[in-house]
Amino acid sequence: MSMMKATGNVPQAPADPVPVQTPTITHYQQIAANLAKAIDDMLALIPSFVEAHPDTTIFVSRHQNVPLQFIATAVAAVEANHELHGGTFDATEARDALQFIDAFRPMADRLHAAAKNLTFSINSRKANAGTGALEVYAIAKRVALNPLSTTVASHVGNLKRDLGRHGGVKKKQQTPAPGTPTLGTTVPVPSPVSAPDTPAPLPVFTIPMESVI
Repeated sequence: MSMMKATGNVPQAPADPVPVQTPTITHYQQIAANLAKAIDDMLALIPSFVEAHPDTTIFVSRHQNVPLQFIATAVAAVEANHELHGGTFDATEARDALQFIDAFRPMADRLHAAAKNLTFSINSRKANAGTGALEVYAIAKRVALNPLSTTVASHVGNLKRDLGRHGGVKKKQQTPAPGTPTLGTTVPVPSPVSAPDTPAPLPVFTIPMESVI
């Protein structure tokens, strides 16, 4: 019986798929993602929400000095007099703007305060953790003085590397009061001034001892 050799492409078994590496999401990252979605949903509820742009920021900033009461008075004047309808001022749109400002300005103040407090919360956590890390660094430097503490000495090197030139709490330099001499400066001493009408000292004559004997 002759052996037949298979020719052509032989189907191969599919290789196992390579698992996709996904980064681990921390608990705080999940909370931040939920909060970001909630903020986007909240902003979507605000009618006529306009994002800042450099082309419009200058115009908006230059026209913030008009009092709201002045705008309300202009609305009342246009609504009461048809002769004032020829301009570009739209009383209906302006009244709607006043109602929009009255409703959402407290919300803007609240969001601004929340953003400020969130930033402070972040800085507070960093300050507490940083203070503890500096304490560990100080203790490790003392322990590393022992020649047997080689592991701690390596940690000191790593801490010094990551700290870089950033130190702990910087001491505020006190500015000396005007007229206060500083280190390294020479204070001139004024020469004594003779008071007017003070007689000049009389000359002192030295008598040789030979004339006395």
